[in-house]
Amino acid sequence: MTDFTEVKKLMDETGNAVSQLRQSQEQAIAEFKKHGETLGETKTKQDLIEKDIAGIIQSLQEIKKAQSVSNSQPKDGLSDEQREAKSALFKHMRGGRLSDSEQKALSTITNPDGGYLTSPDMTGRIIQRIHDNSPVRRFANVKTTGKDTVNGLIDNGRNSYSWGFQGNTPSATNTKEFGHYEIKVKKLYAYPTATTEMLEDADYDIEGMVIADAAQGFAEGEAYGFLLGNGVLQPRGLMTVATAYTGDNTRAWGTVQKFKTGANGDFAATPNGGKVFIDAAMSLRGAYRAGAIFGMNRFTFAAAMKLQDSDGNFIWQPTWNLTDSPFGMILGIPVVPDFDHMADIANDSLSIFVGNLNQAYQIADRRGVNVIRDNITNPDVVKWYFTKRTGGDVVNSEAVRFIEFKA
Repeated sequence: MTDFTEVKKLMDETGNAVSQLRQSQEQAIAEFKKHGETLGETKTKQDLIEKDIAGIIQSLQEIKKAQSVSNSQPKDGLSDEQREAKSALFKHMRGGRLSDSEQKALSTITNPDGGYLTSPDMTGRIIQRIHDNSPVRRFANVKTTGKDTVNGLIDNGRNSYSWGFQGNTPSATNTKEFGHYEIKVKKLYAYPTATTEMLEDADYDIEGMVIADAAQGFAEGEAYGFLLGNGVLQPRGLMTVATAYTGDNTRAWGTVQKFKTGANGDFAATPNGGKVFIDAAMSLRGAYRAGAIFGMNRFTFAAAMKLQDSDGNFIWQPTWNLTDSPFGMILGIPVVPDFDHMADIANDSLSIFVGNLNQAYQIADRRGVNVIRDNITNPDVVKWYFTKRTGGDVVNSEAVRFIEFKA
């Protein structure tokens, strides 16, 4: 696709060149006359200059033609086949009768498991809405795959190294440990519905409604699954992994360290209530504190905002950076109170985590979103079964810590 800014720049530069050449032509003719050159010589040089100008004008016309062609091209980034399939899909979703060419176009996005794959731009719009409303997804590491399983190596971050000098045989002081992880994608469903009257209304934005409803359903499913999923028909949730009170060098890999608040079902009394935040955050290595967040639900956040030190200073502090930390910070680490499915404060509850989710949690997305139309189950209502495949698991248990409300 032509870059219109660049085209305009080239046209301006070429126009300037034409003007300069014409000035040069006039100056050349004056010089020729001044030095007594023959009219034949002057005519020859003039012809050469005019030939150059004609070549530049031709280039200008070609640029204008390219710009005109680019302006006529659609801006959705889809091929003609994809655009035809998208149009046929939405006509099918409305229940319209498809022509032979539309049936052919729709066959290009048929899913072997049944239904149809949504168009790339529709899939992108759904995924973007999910990203905006699924808190774990916003911070986790996400991989897209064409398979049902994602495999990888887990690095404990303790690199092997040695000091020496030239001629010495290096010897490793630490053995670098790797583990293997396997994340299987699971099916997640969303069920947008519409009445037949809505479908018959040509002005009703069925596409927008379906995308919004499907994305919201997926986002709610992910918000639960990536935190509390059981790992069977769901992802394994962040807060469901094994925990221990011991540090990184002593507890088993795959186990997350947790810290007690010092009171059952509550923070410790002032001025000690904020100490657990210090203990948990400072137990993370520097590589994991960079990019870390405090995650909790809004009720826990409200309680944390009221904690004070011995001088009456609140441990929570607001910030002017409304992009990266709109809900303020604790110990300079952004607070994110969007994890609605995390436990409310109660005896022994794990209601807060701190860590770098991009290092700690891996999400695996199977490419594509599938849709099936159902107008049989209820004659007055049309339901669309949207399916996406996604999985998740904790892959680095040292990059996150939990806070437990326990004495």
